[in-house]
Amino acid sequence: MVDSMAFWCRDVWRSAILTVSLLRALEKREDNMDLITGLAVVIGIMGGIATWAAITIGNPYLLIWAVFVGWGSFYHCGGKEAGFKNSAVANLWGAVCAAGALIALTSIGVTAIMAGICVGISIVVLILAAKVPLLSAIPSAVYGYATTAALFLLGVAAYGEGVGAITKVAAAVVISLIIGNILGYVSEKVTGAVVKA
Repeated sequence: MVDSMAFWCRDVWRSAILTVSLLRALEKREDNMDLITGLAVVIGIMGGIATWAAITIGNPYLLIWAVFVGWGSFYHCGGKEAGFKNSAVANLWGAVCAAGALIALTSIGVTAIMAGICVGISIVVLILAAKVPLLSAIPSAVYGYATTAALFLLGVAAYGEGVGAITKVAAAVVISLIIGNILGYVSEKVTGAVVKA
């Protein structure tokens, strides 16, 4: 898994360098590229290469859809170093809350009423934690929660059953969300390098 992730990260990093080169060539024109166009080109190229790399690797801990959720979460939190920290920590917190709810639910016994109770309690905990500044990005915490719950509900056969499966699901989501946040940070830096204010 570590080798395949290193391969994937290397290819994505190369795509960032290629993107900078392409955009610098475009930059030589008389008119400057605006921010939205720069973001569209950078994220389009990086996103395409990231998708190709994820499919090629085929690792169950590298979920391209969750990578894109983390990428969007980074921008939702305002980008830069602060946005990266707020988004990544909140994504992790949401995944932890969802894993807790799933562990409780599967331990108690899955019924509609118990699902409602476990989700309700875990969401109260998730949102109350926003009183701590580091956990204040509630939407990003919800992204982590929702992606973890979705993967467990849709991918249980791939990850097994019980607490071990829930832990694997949460790990896969967190790894993918963090990679998405990293790609968001890199795409912001690359865009900043080629777009003139």
